[in-house]
Amino acid sequence: MTKIRSAQRPPTAPREVEEIPLGVRRLSAWSWRLIVIVAAGALLLWAMLQVSGIVVPFLIAVLIAALLSPVVKILTQYTFLGRTAASAVALLGLILVVMGMFTLAGRQLISQWADIQYQAITGFQGLVSWVTSTFQIDAPMIDQALDQGLVQLQNNASTLLNSALSTAGVIGNIATGLVVCLFTLFFLLSSGSTIWNWAVGLLPTAARVPTHEAFRRGWKALSAYVRTQILVAAVDATGIAIGMVIASLGSYAVPIWLLVFLFSFIPLIGAIVSGAIAVLLVLVLQGWGWAIFMLAVVLVVQQAEGNLLQPLLMGKAVEIHPLGVFLGVAGGAMIAGIAGALFAIPVIAFINATMLYLVGRDPSPELGSDATAAARFRRLGRPRTAEAK
Repeated sequence: MTKIRSAQRPPTAPREVEEIPLGVRRLSAWSWRLIVIVAAGALLLWAMLQVSGIVVPFLIAVLIAALLSPVVKILTQYTFLGRTAASAVALLGLILVVMGMFTLAGRQLISQWADIQYQAITGFQGLVSWVTSTFQIDAPMIDQALDQGLVQLQNNASTLLNSALSTAGVIGNIATGLVVCLFTLFFLLSSGSTIWNWAVGLLPTAARVPTHEAFRRGWKALSAYVRTQILVAAVDATGIAIGMVIASLGSYAVPIWLLVFLFSFIPLIGAIVSGAIAVLLVLVLQGWGWAIFMLAVVLVVQQAEGNLLQPLLMGKAVEIHPLGVFLGVAGGAMIAGIAGALFAIPVIAFINATMLYLVGRDPSPELGSDATAAARFRRLGRPRTAEAK
């Protein structure tokens, strides 16, 4: 007959510890670990904000690399170009497209500048007349307000001069950031896999394959987000530009298209700001009737985007609840301003996909396992003596 042995009790804790309820002890153990994690995250964010001139261009390069990676892959597979040459061709094509868009928009604005000034002055005078007649405001009151504004402008001339000088510094920072972004983008396209393999090789052997597989899911979600956002922004911009053409403002369609396209990359906020600019422009140039029409166009386009395009195109690859989008954009804007609002959703999409995989809920099971990378990471973990044998 087998004798049942009593389970061994763990060594007793000090009496003052045993007197504390077990739930409180567990809660405290979780609490200090969470505090350390939050403090480490806050320290990392603070460090990134201190070098935002490098971090922001790098993140922009990552987003563009997610968009252009399929182009480089196609050029490498179906042409005689190598990876480096294909990356250079894709980067050059991107530069030409962006420069062409801004050149076309700038030429239209310059060619219409005299008309813009005349229409703006006429529209402003009409707006002032409407305000004075509707709200029974005397013209001398408006003139007095304008005179006070001019006095304040003269008194703050030095402040405006300093702002202009700081603006020149900002332009210099933008130029530096553009160079950093382009160089980073080229190397991400040409040797991004090499850089990633080196980074994963620094991790413990057991963590390399899970990290790589989680990164693949995150990269897929990030790529899906970027491609979808490009398409949605183009559809939004095209719809509002068509509205400008119908409102007999076709000469402003390209600048408005470019403005709406760029602002669409800032979730929630960008669509509101760009739509408001389009409506105000029509109000000044064409009057109330066409402004109401333009407002209706903007609302229809934005509703079609939010209720049809986004759910249809994003799919399950970037499945984020609208509350998560709202809080993410708000939190990103509070932490890092416009840049935080711009990168909040891509970062959330990437983290969401990687964490789902790490907890056992694979968001993209069709990716399978990367056997080639797993074998390479195993070879990295072998001692040099074993490789020599």
